[in-house]
Amino acid sequence: MKRTITFAALVGLALSLLAPKPAYSFFGGLPIDGIRCDATEGVVLHIHSHLQLVDRGRNVVLPAYIGIPSVQPACLYWLHTHDASGIIHIESPTKRPFTLGEFFDVWGKSLSWSSAGPLHAPRGARLRIIVNGHLWKGRSPREILLRNHEDITIEVGPPFPPQHPFNWSGM
Repeated sequence: MKRTITFAALVGLALSLLAPKPAYSFFGGLPIDGIRCDATEGVVLHIHSHLQLVDRGRNVVLPAYIGIPSVQPACLYWLHTHDASGIIHIESPTKRPFTLGEFFDVWGKSLSWSSAGPLHAPRGARLRIIVNGHLWKGRSPREILLRNHEDITIEVGPPFPPQHPFNWSGM
C-alpha cells in the first residue's frame, strides 16, 4: 500500500513538472538583462509598444502575463504584457532604452533572424520584420528599440498579407 501511494505521488509530481506552464512563470522574479521584477510598476518611464506575430498569414497570439511571474510576493518586470492584445508595457523606475531582445529574454523565448518565439523561418530564409509600416533591415531584431506607440510585426511566410497599423486610440 505504501509503495502504491509513493508511486502515485511520484507520477503526479512528474506530470506536474511536464505540464505546460503559463508565460508568466518562466523566471520566477529573478533579474533578467538588468531588468528587475518589482512589486509595483515603474513610473519614471511609462510607454507602450505593439508586437504582432504572423505565421503564414495567421496571427499568433502573444500570451498574456509575459513578465508577470506567479511568485510570492507578486512582482512585475519592467517589460510585460497584461493581456493577449500584443501591447508591451514598458514601465520602468529608470529612464533608459529597452529593446525587443530584452522583452524576448523576459519572455524566455529566442529572437533572431530565424526565430521569434513560436515563429521559425524555413532553413535558409529569414523572418520578415516590419516596424511602423517599414521593412526593418538592421543587424539583429534584438536591437529594435521599444518606443512609445512603436508598431512591430514579425512574420514568416508566404503569404505575407498586408499589415495594418495598430489602433492606439484606446490607449
